[in-house]
Amino acid sequence: MTVLAPTGRDRRFSASPDPRPHVPAGMPPSPARIARRSRRRAVLSILGGIAIWEFVGRYVVTNPILFAPLSKVLAAGWALFVSGELGRHLAVSSVEFLIGFGLATLVGVALGFAMATNRATQDILDPWVSFFYSSPLVALIPFFILVFGVGISSKIAIIFTVAIFPILLNAFVGIRSTNADLLEVGAAFNCTRAQIFSKILFPAALPYVIVGLRLGIGRALTGVVVSELFGSTAGLGWLIGTAGQSFDTPTVLFGVLMFSTIGVAMVEGLKWLEHLLAPWRKTVQEIR
Repeated sequence: MTVLAPTGRDRRFSASPDPRPHVPAGMPPSPARIARRSRRRAVLSILGGIAIWEFVGRYVVTNPILFAPLSKVLAAGWALFVSGELGRHLAVSSVEFLIGFGLATLVGVALGFAMATNRATQDILDPWVSFFYSSPLVALIPFFILVFGVGISSKIAIIFTVAIFPILLNAFVGIRSTNADLLEVGAAFNCTRAQIFSKILFPAALPYVIVGLRLGIGRALTGVVVSELFGSTAGLGWLIGTAGQSFDTPTVLFGVLMFSTIGVAMVEGLKWLEHLLAPWRKTVQEIR
């Protein structure tokens, strides 16, 4: 059978291959597409929340003592920024948070690892960790003020106390959740204790430590607010307290908004840090 070669006209009108990659039906979208869709949903969610806040403040809860629209809240924040008060209060709260949360991170991770790798340490500390973790530590604020005074030391002690336990417990669980097969492989290759810790235990516990830090951030920010309500003369918590006493609702809501924004920014930073330090950890994402 004779096969005719295509003529020039046939070549000109023949279907050329599509340069775009063909994705079969039913295949999951690419990670880049999932990331773009997630960002788009987050932006729409934020814009929707802003619109609802403004609408409720203007047309639903119109009593200025009970609530305030976002525009008035931002106006109050701008006035604080122009006067320089916002920078002063933010600096005080930031120093208290960084020192208290930093100490809680170092001590909590160290104690969590020690409890997970040493049975005697676990037996000694476990009852006390359970006792203090289940206790209303905020009620101990008068004790901290009595011992450390009304200065920055009492604020750091309160923040440290309320933030350390979720960090410690997650570090402990992270070490204990290490795959036993990996430990057997390390033993088969005659790895030292330091090598097993640095190459197996610590990478396995890192995602749990990040989760503990995320939980600790919320508790530490709460500790900042509560500690500054007692015997303080500056800070965002003090600002919220004094504004509440004078029924300045926009300033109160702005202080709360500042704490929430800082918390969200730090949690997102920890997510990025986890992706950077533990790229092997894959999360299950909904694709439909």
